Amino acid sequence: MRPRSSTLWLVLEWSASLLVAAVFLLASVPKIMNPAAFASAVYQMNLLPGVLVNPVAIYLPWIEFVAACALVIAPPARRGALALMGFLLAAFTLALMVNFVRGTAMSCGCFGGTFLETILPPWTAPIRNLVLLGILCIALEASRQRE
Repeated sequence: MRPRSSTLWLVLEWSASLLVAAVFLLASVPKIMNPAAFASAVYQMNLLPGVLVNPVAIYLPWIEFVAACALVIAPPARRGALALMGFLLAAFTLALMVNFVRGTAMSCGCFGGTFLETILPPWTAPIRNLVLLGILCIALEASRQRE
């Protein structure tokens, strides 16, 4: 029988992982379905050389999708998926902040231009990412505690 604290860490790890996976799935699917719209958002952020815009718009949503699926269906890969998602969230947040500093706050294209981007103002995106990063850290710590 598992100690009570181990069960609590397991529930915490699964809950946090499922929440992060759900957000990344919600973000990746619209971008996969319409890479041109996401490419436009990436281009408008003016952070990448033009030659990288299309590859990023095509491959990044698939990386998000696979990492989200790994959180749920491949528990042995969970830490790697969480680490990758943490890196992506940090990079996305930095990109958003650079544009805020430039004075070009705009929709980030994070959810492929769906209603999820229109219900909140653009300045909330970095806050959302930081909250999600905190939840991701909880999942990582819970995973570590269960060792």
